[in-house]
Amino acid sequence: MRGLKLFRILGIQISLNYTWFIIFGLIAWSLASGYFPFHYPELSRSAHWAMGFLGAVFLFLSVLAHEITHSYIARKEGIEVREITLFIFGGVSQLTKEPEDPLKELKVAIGGPLSSLILAFLFWIVSKFASQAPPLILLTGLLTYLAFINLSLAIFNLIPGFPLDGGRVLRALYWKKTGSLKKATQIAA
Repeated sequence: MRGLKLFRILGIQISLNYTWFIIFGLIAWSLASGYFPFHYPELSRSAHWAMGFLGAVFLFLSVLAHEITHSYIARKEGIEVREITLFIFGGVSQLTKEPEDPLKELKVAIGGPLSSLILAFLFWIVSKFASQAPPLILLTGLLTYLAFINLSLAIFNLIPGFPLDGGRVLRALYWKKTGSLKKATQIAA
């Protein structure tokens, strides 16, 4: 995937595919014109736009955290990661090779959804504290959205269909049971 190279994290190149700008704009717009006005009608239009923009930024930072977790675990398992690219459908870690055994596959696959669940929980906890102070309604709204979207990201990625993370988990479990990567891939796909 070609794109705009941004920076490196843990020695891994982080890039944006040009399609990312399309989805970023659509998400910011839908949050600013739909989600936040519906849930926080008492706030101004400019507040909704600020929340929409920040919501889109933090959504993609959450997707990046999800992909960095996959990549970190892959590297711990001896699999190099060339690049993480954010694009219109989310993010992808470009591994240099597939995991060699089902346990490595399982660890790499489950890492991303677990990081999303942890982020959802952290955003939810902080939103509960922020909600105690009415002046922090913008922060509370943003944190509540981020808790919801990270939970959604984890659940969506756990759908047991390959190449989603849940499909990779299913493949790892079936691979462990049968000893056949080919059969496991067919079942998960």
